[in-house]
Amino acid sequence: MAEDKSHLAKTALHGVYIPVALILGGITILNWDYLPHTIAILVVFFSSHLLYAKFTGKKILTVNEFQKYELIDKTVVSKNSAIYRFKLFRENDTLQIPVGQHLACRIQIEGVDEIRYYTPISNQYDEGFFDILVKSYKDGRVSKYFATLYTGQKVEFRGPVGRISYTPNMAKEITMIAGGSGITPMLQVIGAIVTTPEDLTKVRLIYANETENDILLKEELDEFSEKYPNFKVDYVLNKPERPKLWNGYTGYITKELLSELLPKPTDDNKVFICGPMPMKKLMLQYCEELGYEKGVLSSKQDDQLFCF
Repeated sequence: MAEDKSHLAKTALHGVYIPVALILGGITILNWDYLPHTIAILVVFFSSHLLYAKFTGKKILTVNEFQKYELIDKTVVSKNSAIYRFKLFRENDTLQIPVGQHLACRIQIEGVDEIRYYTPISNQYDEGFFDILVKSYKDGRVSKYFATLYTGQKVEFRGPVGRISYTPNMAKEITMIAGGSGITPMLQVIGAIVTTPEDLTKVRLIYANETENDILLKEELDEFSEKYPNFKVDYVLNKPERPKLWNGYTGYITKELLSELLPKPTDDNKVFICGPMPMKKLMLQYCEELGYEKGVLSSKQDDQLFCF
């Protein structure tokens, strides 16, 4: 079966540059005198199309208004978690939001608007879609709703939303403390660091879960750890399913464990924290007791301890 290459016509190279080059080349061969007129016509044509697209096309994302995006794929990654892929309005659109920020999602359940925040885990250069990771909880109204979604349904998002915008080398060392689905903003930052050669930041991820099955995207994290010498991951399980075969840490993230894994608190070191609210509060307390600056839940970009 012949490969379908119809999508190439939608790219700038095949849909614009090559046709324009052929037109100009043909006019040059036929009659050089017509070349200035042809260029003028092309400029007017493409300028009018650009203006039309600017003023009539939908914005990829809006900060203040929710827009509907169609679910095009759903991938189960654990017994209670899945990656949901949503379609952008145009095939060459990219969801370029600041690294470390997230999207607000609005869902109406029983006549009440429920708003949750999700960090895209797709690459910011992926065209035509974005991915979010959603973990279902026993009492989670929105996560239960997501579990019932099927392709073709639409969900409302707006953004970007957030208090931090990661920039390369903003710290010499970053320790990330994550629990459960709190891994998602960490993944976004890790992805930006390991794909930016000039970013020399050393990253250590301390990732806590109940069981091995709850470790989200473990294969991806292990691959990062193998490929990039500046990234290291430590897993902490409260209830390992096979204790004798488990080679990570067991129990909870304690002050003693942090004193072992955290670097000395210096001006060029940062700690990122994301997880359930009780965990965030406890991690802030432990870090302060270990000599880090006092942190707050509503952190600011320049804070030594930052809570997502």
